[in-house]
Amino acid sequence: MQLPEFKRQKVYTLGQRLQEQQPFIQVVLGPRQVGKTTAVLQVKESWGRASIYESADSLAPPGTDWIEQAWQAAEFKSSLRI
Repeated sequence: MQLPEFKRQKVYTLGQRLQEQQPFIQVVLGPRQVGKTTAVLQVKESWGRASIYESADSLAPPGTDWIEQAWQAAEFKSSLRI
């Protein structure tokens, strides 16, 4: 996906939140087609640390197994210190 060069203010806000001393999991939600995925991927691209991106926009809501697998993937990737 080719990301636009233009970045909305929310991109900078999300980036700042991830730089906090003890960053929390960040959940980005909102109406369809407002730029959520673009903003998150722009932050991910410029962040320079290990990260994963998971989308929860399937037709059926994801179950607890999906959340557990995403959490484990994030823990594993963070342990690699990439």
